[in-house]
Amino acid sequence: MEVPQKGVGFSPFELLFGHPIRGPLTLVKEGWEQPLKVPKQDIVDYVLGLISRMAEYMKKASKNLQASQELQKQWHGQKAVLSQYQPGQKVWVLEPVAPRALQDKWSGPHLIVEKKGKVTYLVDLGTARSPLRVIHVNRLKPYYDRADLTLLMATDEGQEEESDPLPDLFSSTEEDVLVEGVVLADCLTAEQKDNCINLLGQFSELFSTVPGTTSWCEHTIDTGDSMPVKSKIYRQPDHVRDCLKQEVQKMLELGVVEHSESPWACPVVLEPKPHSKDGKREMRFCVDYRGLNQVTKTDAHPIPMADELIDTLASAKYLSTFDLTAGYWQIKLSEDAKAKTAFSTIGGHYQFTVMPFGLKNAPATFQRLVNTVLQGLEGFSAAYMDDIAVFSSNWDDHLVHLWTVLEALQKAGLTIKASKCQMGQGKVVYLGHLVGGEQITPLQGKIQTIMDWVPPTTQNPGESLPRPHWVLQEIH
Repeated sequence: MEVPQKGVGFSPFELLFGHPIRGPLTLVKEGWEQPLKVPKQDIVDYVLGLISRMAEYMKKASKNLQASQELQKQWHGQKAVLSQYQPGQKVWVLEPVAPRALQDKWSGPHLIVEKKGKVTYLVDLGTARSPLRVIHVNRLKPYYDRADLTLLMATDEGQEEESDPLPDLFSSTEEDVLVEGVVLADCLTAEQKDNCINLLGQFSELFSTVPGTTSWCEHTIDTGDSMPVKSKIYRQPDHVRDCLKQEVQKMLELGVVEHSESPWACPVVLEPKPHSKDGKREMRFCVDYRGLNQVTKTDAHPIPMADELIDTLASAKYLSTFDLTAGYWQIKLSEDAKAKTAFSTIGGHYQFTVMPFGLKNAPATFQRLVNTVLQGLEGFSAAYMDDIAVFSSNWDDHLVHLWTVLEALQKAGLTIKASKCQMGQGKVVYLGHLVGGEQITPLQGKIQTIMDWVPPTTQNPGESLPRPHWVLQEIH
């Protein structure tokens, strides 16, 4: 009550009673400086003086409030751009979803009839109940028609026309439709696929093969008072040394690693990838961080239970999954942590600038980031590390849920690998299971592993028996 507010320049007490408050500190100060004297004043004079003071206070408060509002408007409106629409222009309208008054969705296209005010427009919604409605500009966004495409084929003069007709690029097929690498479900209607295409167009910058960089968190490595861990370089076969140099050069070009003078050093291991392209043997670049992990304090942030996530997705009618592009590399390292991730090769000494694979607390840091990004969206999204799923019971809700999740990922500065994304599916493969349509089914490959199991020939057959998690779950 005693502290003046920044906007009006007066305390609430002054605006209510017309004079400054005499709190405990004021009374003590007056007692020290001079004896307290209560002036005698006629009641009429007091009331007239009070009215005069209140009028003066209100005048000054209004002036201060207007100046404060102008200052805030200048600060918060530095990047604001006023959208302008013309009569006859098509727009999207953000309308509440009945009967959910607190949930909105974009509908359209609708036509602008006229401009009513500086920020309001009369829009033709085309409904029988209220065809024309005045809508604020913040609930409008432009609608873009898909351009008509014409295919032309030119032939040289005198050359016979080939008998093969031009392929119909827009005909529907039974196969999945690819949009910028994203797989759309073949069960979707043409309108639903157009909805997905429009949605992907709004977030085209989100899909990239280059890892993004988020500013929402950074990874730290707490080693306490431990001395730097330095391990010897592992000897690499001659046929993989060129591959090692190429991998390091790629990471240098991406800015993932940099040259280092750190006293920490971990060895590099090259492991063959399970699936090679064109029959060529491809290697995976790995750093052996076991020595560093032994002196690193544990981050106890929990990892979600896979069973609960799978059960959550099973009842959904529409499912979409997204996979981040090299998710770990989208998290920056703290300056102190960079030196601790140093590794050595024959070609030099390097350190990571982003969170590498193999660190003890990397899963906890990544899961904390994903949980922060999707905070408040748990009712229609689930994430296990970089495997993000969006689930809904109807298509309209699914579009809203997809837009909300993609917007959250874009705000965080993350990027998605389009080739590993699926949209509008009835069933998806998630965490080793085929889920959706009220069903949870183990993958056929895992079942085949059990079917192909060779009878044991040792005294302890349990050691050779494959025990995937879903087998234990089904038995339970």
